[in-house]
Amino acid sequence: MKLRLLFALVLLVTPALSWADKMGPNGDKFYEAAARFEGACGQQLECRPPYSRKVLYSQRSRINKLSDSVRQSLKDVVDYQTQIWGDTILEGDYVSSGRPRLDEVIAYYLNSELLGYKMRYSEKAWYTGDCTYNGTRPSLANCQEGRIAETSYVSPDMKTFFSDEEQFAQFLMIE
Repeated sequence: MKLRLLFALVLLVTPALSWADKMGPNGDKFYEAAARFEGACGQQLECRPPYSRKVLYSQRSRINKLSDSVRQSLKDVVDYQTQIWGDTILEGDYVSSGRPRLDEVIAYYLNSELLGYKMRYSEKAWYTGDCTYNGTRPSLANCQEGRIAETSYVSPDMKTFFSDEEQFAQFLMIE
């Protein structure tokens, strides 16, 4: 309870934390490029030319084709993006571990030019609406375990990033 109160106070003092997206130079052009990529690729197996995509990182498949510096920059974006969860999804009946992880990174291209990255990230969490949770870790034992997950787009220079409007943070149950 004290932690939530402290976080709420920080949000009041620092309004910038309540909006996790960031628009850098040419951010509007990047936003449009991401929308065109989604239109050409979406959930399809193959993108419509001249667009393409490539999985560069996958936690599940143990793929890592990212340089250390790019992976660290994307993790920094994840940390920045997940700060808003304390004022959104975690305001409900959810408790999280506080340790977000990068789950997947897809690079997307127009011809051979890198347009940006689409990344999915998540954090271990519990739904506390149907269990007795008293603020302690042991009391989470009877709560539904899952992950809070979200998808974002990140520009190649890491200066512009925004949450996928179709996949805002949501709690996914672990069966």
